[in-house]
Amino acid sequence: MSVPYWRHSPSPRHLHTDILIVGAGVCGLSAAHELAARNIPFLIAERHTLGSGASTRNAGFLMRGMAENYALAVRDHGRHLARTMWRWTEDNLHIHLSRGIATLPSYRPTPSCLMALEPVELEELRQSLNLLQADGFDALWLNSHHDSAWPAANPLGALVNPHDAAVNPWELISHLARPLAPFILEHHHIIALEPSSHSAAAVAARTPDTLIHAQRILLCTNAYAPLLLPILAPIIAPKRGQMLAIRPDSPYRLDYSYYSSRGSEYFRQTPDGAIVVGGKRTTHASQETGYDDSPTPALQHEIELFARQSLALTGPVIARWAGTMGFSKDALPLIGPIPTADLPQGAPPDSLWFCGGFTGHGMSLAARSARAAIAHMLDATPSPFPLSRFST
Repeated sequence: MSVPYWRHSPSPRHLHTDILIVGAGVCGLSAAHELAARNIPFLIAERHTLGSGASTRNAGFLMRGMAENYALAVRDHGRHLARTMWRWTEDNLHIHLSRGIATLPSYRPTPSCLMALEPVELEELRQSLNLLQADGFDALWLNSHHDSAWPAANPLGALVNPHDAAVNPWELISHLARPLAPFILEHHHIIALEPSSHSAAAVAARTPDTLIHAQRILLCTNAYAPLLLPILAPIIAPKRGQMLAIRPDSPYRLDYSYYSSRGSEYFRQTPDGAIVVGGKRTTHASQETGYDDSPTPALQHEIELFARQSLALTGPVIARWAGTMGFSKDALPLIGPIPTADLPQGAPPDSLWFCGGFTGHGMSLAARSARAAIAHMLDATPSPFPLSRFST
């Protein structure tokens, strides 16, 4: 959303902090928890309201892994990097549990289940099982099961991550934000990043009526970061994910949080019995890009068709929604300082940082990635996913 000239204050108020976090989603809030644990002053600037982006518009999966299965990740990224990613997603859940999310009414320690609906994926999942077990991960195999999804979808087999979980993402965000509330600035739309005019600060973020001075700024806006820092546009693409919820009108039970067709479809049951179904983005891939987070009739039709035909779901659709995700160029996170050559003119090195590019898996990656970003920033702990890998 653009900001008209008439909203620019000629005498903005000045705020000061050590580290400014931009974005009050799961990544930004997680980074703030890391700073709070170190007693380092921070502020969080959010252009709309708490968690108004993809952090509260997802399916609530806290699962191990990425959209592609482990065998494909090993093929595409190598064994070491795939193992790192899968371990990070396990660590991510442990971080959330250490912050008390198991007390939330919606939290369930629900395993996730990757269904194979065709022979090629069946072979990939069997390879994934062997690789996961060889790399020290717990994984199970199912040839059959007796909840409502199996006789409907008729999968050829499935891989189970037994230690995953699910949660209402709005409850999660609200829980993370509660102890940070005094430091969250909602409706603070950053319109520019610039060198600070104050000697005690390095960089500043300008809103229409506020100038926030900091030693460092950490962008945790994921898909929206290129709107503030256009040099990120070649490596972060905004893509829309859509979902719906159905209230079954006959008994329906899901024992797992499900992925099928390499993550193209995903579905789970909520504590109140509703079934949340999402995905099918690749069926209209060229339309599912950009920053419009409105659900569209064409893709909603595809999702509902999958729910009715492949899952045998009957009953009314009770909600439809969408969210904008940040897809990185290689489907791996981006964590680290903005290269000096790309900083706003006059800003000192290492004053501007980015953490994002979760490629649809922010719930499973953002907390661990935020921990890595803060450790990289403050302790010089190397990031396995630096922005510099895309430098020309």
